[in-house]
Amino acid sequence: MSKQIKYKSYDPEVLKKLHIVQLKMLKDIDVFFKKYGIRYFAVSGTALGAVRHKGYIPWDDDIDIAILREDYLKLLEHQDELQPKYTLFSADCKNKYYNFVPIISLNDSRMIVPLSKDVFDTGIFIDVFLYENIPDDPQEAKKYISKCFFWRNIYVMSRANFELLWPGSTFVQKCKYTISRITRFFAKYIDPDGMKVRKKYLQLINQYYGKTNTYTVLGDPYANDVIMKGDEILPNKYLLFEDFQMPMMADYLANLERKFGPNYMEIPPEDKRVNHCPYILEFRKGD
Repeated sequence: MSKQIKYKSYDPEVLKKLHIVQLKMLKDIDVFFKKYGIRYFAVSGTALGAVRHKGYIPWDDDIDIAILREDYLKLLEHQDELQPKYTLFSADCKNKYYNFVPIISLNDSRMIVPLSKDVFDTGIFIDVFLYENIPDDPQEAKKYISKCFFWRNIYVMSRANFELLWPGSTFVQKCKYTISRITRFFAKYIDPDGMKVRKKYLQLINQYYGKTNTYTVLGDPYANDVIMKGDEILPNKYLLFEDFQMPMMADYLANLERKFGPNYMEIPPEDKRVNHCPYILEFRKGD
């Protein structure tokens, strides 16, 4: 993935405003989730920010939370009650998204990342990663993750500007770009709404749903790194994130080390930093 896709330097006041809006969103979502018994916890850069910065990573521009599939099903059941302020975008509801990672989007705002440019019109959002059951056996789990990742890629290629992940002039980059364009063309022709691919993916998910004590975020590039046991995920622990008590995994330190490595407390150089680099960012009136 290129630097232009991975990282963008913001005007400090714009980023500060974005942080304030997202934190308000998180507090609203926390109330909603508690109302329906939906358990969640911080992951990725948000979990790292809670540990290393007691809040946002200074250059980060989103909030990452995660839930188990059983809680995701509750979210789907009550998604209409997020309105009129929020909308759930997911492969499993009427508001489709290019990824298998759902987002909760703030209505009357816009945050369009390059992959969804001219395809999906979403607001400022919070990622909701899904921790799914996978085989307890490590070798079987690795094979299973690869199968799921294959179908995830086909879905993303057919739904988003996947070729933007391969800019550049080298032979390999040109080949990846061309293959992505061709795959997207045929995938959209064969499966215009992506539901054939989604059905295949869900068949894989249902093989292990509720049957094992091992979990990961399937379809995510870091799936092999963030494998967790059930008692490492829940019950929640809590850490201060800005002025909010953020739910964390039971063993959030193990999760951070698996994803970011043993030196996760070190501040990375600019060329190793990651954010969403939105193509369009518009706040709601009054925010």
